[in-house]
Amino acid sequence: MELMNTVVRRHTFGNVVEFLGEGGETVSVTIAAGYEGRRDDELVEAAKQMMVQIVAFDRPDVEITDTGGSSELYTFEYRDKGIIRAMPGISLPNLKAVQDEVNRSAEDLWKDALEKSEAPVGWAVRARNASGEIVAICTYEDIQLRDS
Repeated sequence: MELMNTVVRRHTFGNVVEFLGEGGETVSVTIAAGYEGRRDDELVEAAKQMMVQIVAFDRPDVEITDTGGSSELYTFEYRDKGIIRAMPGISLPNLKAVQDEVNRSAEDLWKDALEKSEAPVGWAVRARNASGEIVAICTYEDIQLRDS
């Protein structure tokens, strides 16, 4: 892909850096919260580093599934101090993958809360399908039960 342009889009759920190619190709990198206030060039550099990490640490034990283009798009919602942050357009091959990602994300939020000496309650992360139906959820109580 011959890079023609780079676009930075700022959203409430994080920032998206799009690398636009000569033939209409686009590589999008979503940078989650934590980079607020960074300049565009810093976000572009962070996105490049993320892509380098993917290439450098390619793991042969990670299965790549051919979904035949049948992946569905989901919107992930994260609750943060009473504010719901939505991350739309996440493509995953099946509901198990959705639930696994919801669980992983919730565990990360729980670890962050513990580092800040917080004890959040209620749902942490949930996913909605294209129709808006909640198809996966993980609560902080679920995480506590798993850890005990």
